[in-house]
Amino acid sequence: MSGKCAIREFFMLDDTIAAISTPVGEGGIGIVRLSGKCALKIAKKIFMPKGRKKTSDFKTYTVHYGHIVDGRNNIVDEVLLTVMRAPKSYTKEDVAEINCHGGIRPLKKTLDLALINGARLAEPGEFTKRAFLNGRIDIMQAEAVLDIIRAKTDLGLKAAINNLEGVFSEKVHCIRSEILDILARIEASIDFSEEADVEKIGRKKVLYRLCRVERDTEKLISKAHEGKILRQGVKAVICGSPNVGKSSLMNAILKESRAIVTHVPGTTRDIIEETANIRGIPVVLVDTAGIR
Repeated sequence: MSGKCAIREFFMLDDTIAAISTPVGEGGIGIVRLSGKCALKIAKKIFMPKGRKKTSDFKTYTVHYGHIVDGRNNIVDEVLLTVMRAPKSYTKEDVAEINCHGGIRPLKKTLDLALINGARLAEPGEFTKRAFLNGRIDIMQAEAVLDIIRAKTDLGLKAAINNLEGVFSEKVHCIRSEILDILARIEASIDFSEEADVEKIGRKKVLYRLCRVERDTEKLISKAHEGKILRQGVKAVICGSPNVGKSSLMNAILKESRAIVTHVPGTTRDIIEETANIRGIPVVLVDTAGIR
C-alpha cells in the first residue's frame, strides 16, 4: 500500500461526507454540502433538474435549478445545485452544494436524504481537514479559515485573508529553503573539500547568511505576535474607587450604554466584559466594581 493510499484510509478520505454548512435556523438560504468520490452520484439521486440535462452531465462551476426529491419522488424543496468537480474545489474532491430554503425542516430533510443515499455526516471542520490532507491548503492556511470566521475587526480580517492566500506560508518556506541551502553547502564543503568543481562556502559567508535568516525569522515571529493580538484581542481592566466614572468611561469607549450609570456608589457589582474596536484592534474592556 502506498503512503498516499495509507493516509486516505487512515483519515477516511475515501468516503463521502455531508453536512449543513450554514447556521441552522430560519433564513432565506441554507446550504447542504457534500464532498467525496460519490458526492455527485448522491446529488444525482436526490436532485431532479428542471431542464432535460442530466445531473451527471453538469460541468464544473455551474449552478442548476431544480428540486430535492425523496425516494417516492415527493418534492422536499426547491433548490439550486452547484457542482464543483475534483481537483478544482475547496477539498480537491468532487463537491456538491445544495442551496435550500433556510428553514430547519428543508435543510434537515435534504441532509437526511444525502445520508440515506451513502454519505456520512461530516465531523466539525472536516471539509477544511480534507482540504489540508489533500494538499489544497497548508496548516497555516487551515488556521486562517477559522481566523476569517472569527475576525472581529477589518485589520484582523485582512491579516487572516493574507494568511489564507499563503503570504505567511511563503515567508516560512523561503526561510526554510535558505537554511537548507546553507546546510547543503556546508556539508558539500566538508565532504568534498578536495574536489575542485565543488563550490566552497567560507565561514564569513555562512555567518552573514545565518544572520540574515535570524533577522527574517525575528520579523516573522513579531508578525505572528501581532496576528495573535488581532485574533484574540487585548484585555483592559477598568478599576478604581467607587463612583469615579468607570462605567461612564466604558460606555464612552463603546459609544453605547452598556454599563449602568447612576450617582449611587456601588452600582456595578458584577464584572462586565465588552469588546471595542480601537484602531483595528479588538480590545476586551472589563468594568469592575469599585475598590473600597
